[in-house]
Amino acid sequence: MFETIKNIWPLIHRHRLRVIGSMLFGVGMALIKGGQVALIGPLFNKGLSPDSTMEDILSLVGLLCLLALINLPVRFFHFYWMEYSMNDAICEIRTKIYSKIQDIPISFYTTTKQGDVISTILNDTMIYSQGISGIITMVREPVTLIVLLGYAFYIDWQLTLVTFAILPLMLFVFTFFGKRVRAHQEDVQRRLSDMTHIIGEGVGGQKIIKAFNLQDYTRNFFKSYQREFFDFQMKAEVMRQFSHPLVEFITTLTLSAVIVFAQIKISGSSMSTGDFITFIGIMAMIQDPIRKTNDGNLKINQAQAAEKRIFKFLKVENEADPGTQENFELKERISFKNLDFSYGENQVINNLSFDIEKGEKVALVGLSGSGKSTLINVLLGLYPVKKGSYKIDGVDSSDFTLKGLREYFGLVSQDIFLFNTTIRENLMLGKDVSEEKLEEALKVAHATDYINELPEGLETIIGDRGVRLSGGQAQRLTIARAYLQDNDVFLFDEATSALDNESEKVVQESLNDLAKNKTVVAVAHRLSTIQNYDKIIVLKDGQKIEQGRHEELMALGGEYKKLYELSMRS
Repeated sequence: MFETIKNIWPLIHRHRLRVIGSMLFGVGMALIKGGQVALIGPLFNKGLSPDSTMEDILSLVGLLCLLALINLPVRFFHFYWMEYSMNDAICEIRTKIYSKIQDIPISFYTTTKQGDVISTILNDTMIYSQGISGIITMVREPVTLIVLLGYAFYIDWQLTLVTFAILPLMLFVFTFFGKRVRAHQEDVQRRLSDMTHIIGEGVGGQKIIKAFNLQDYTRNFFKSYQREFFDFQMKAEVMRQFSHPLVEFITTLTLSAVIVFAQIKISGSSMSTGDFITFIGIMAMIQDPIRKTNDGNLKINQAQAAEKRIFKFLKVENEADPGTQENFELKERISFKNLDFSYGENQVINNLSFDIEKGEKVALVGLSGSGKSTLINVLLGLYPVKKGSYKIDGVDSSDFTLKGLREYFGLVSQDIFLFNTTIRENLMLGKDVSEEKLEEALKVAHATDYINELPEGLETIIGDRGVRLSGGQAQRLTIARAYLQDNDVFLFDEATSALDNESEKVVQESLNDLAKNKTVVAVAHRLSTIQNYDKIIVLKDGQKIEQGRHEELMALGGEYKKLYELSMRS
């Protein structure tokens, strides 16, 4: 519990006065309740006494009303500041996690499901923030319990000692059920993240699901997984709900024992009727702080389960970025020498060496898995070089900052990604761009005509990942976006592979216009698009097996010619 408090505290540090204030007002609520309880006995004694006057009774009633009036703002600020701190903590931790997503290596996502990350942001943070409520509850309710038992001790210490007998038993209940709730909650959170991933696949994969008539398969798969999640959830709920009546049962037994002993004392005239009623009232009232203390304990244990997942994610190492050089311009060449790269045990690039001269158009060709797209990722600094070298004008890539390196390259990929916002915002990406520059970019991308035909033009919202546009239209937007970045080197990663022939022709013209007077590295799917390139590098199993211009490689009659003829047939 104390570890959880230590980790939560930095999140609420800027609201520490609110949290402390909420705790103090919680103590105030406990004292007010104690004051109200203290007035019950005198009220009954005065009401039953023939010597009492209406003035005596009204003064006590007035005090009760005054305490109730004071309780209004005390209760309001207690719960308002608690909720304020909880919700702010959710915002803070979600922002930290989302920021972390931007900083961790892309390799992290090869072993981590998207659903895990989304579930951590949405679900784990919500449960974790409940730990704040649990901590404040664990201050307020024990104080309430102490105040009530303290006054009970003042009335009759012998009867109060009877109630103290339940405290070790209560501590055992809290510890026993708290540990089990935490363990089951960890299972629930794991299942919830898996389910989030399944939902994401079900929504994002609708085209394939419908095309392959997989509706029943996916429906049944989700149903069975949802059932498993339900079973885990109910195991945790059994622990939570069993602890509540058990606490009430123990306190009821204690109350029953107290009533019996109190009746004996009344018979012996050692306790007044008012004190008896007050004492019984206290015994009935202590169920509430005991139950809420148990709830607070369970919330903290649930928060500990969520905490493990959150801080496991936050402790992932960021991308290594040791470089210091930020602004640079290609003057001569980009060089790879004896480059090796592997994904775990799978070696993708093997002892690869070649140069890209400034102003050259260089194509990378080869079968799937030959290392073409991996080289694009290495150029962008998405994967660090561990063996061999990657240099720009003789300067090792690790000497450049990742930000500087990525601003140097412009990317147009087969994986078209557009934000669910307007065309204008997708092109500008938060930068100030003049209307003239926007029109120029759209002209280069051959996108002016179709955008002008849209009712809202540049203000058209294009949907999730550009779903309201055709593949060719969406790809032309990414070309316009790349043009506005004004990079020195453009990387085309199979930019036309997913397009039909008509769209491919238009997009290829756009790419050619974009590439004028620029250095280009292209991963080619359709080899007809690279016939005029200055250099074609043929890769096989991560190794360079051929290099030259189109005519030279065709005359060689080797691997490139086979790939070209295969491309023409397809």
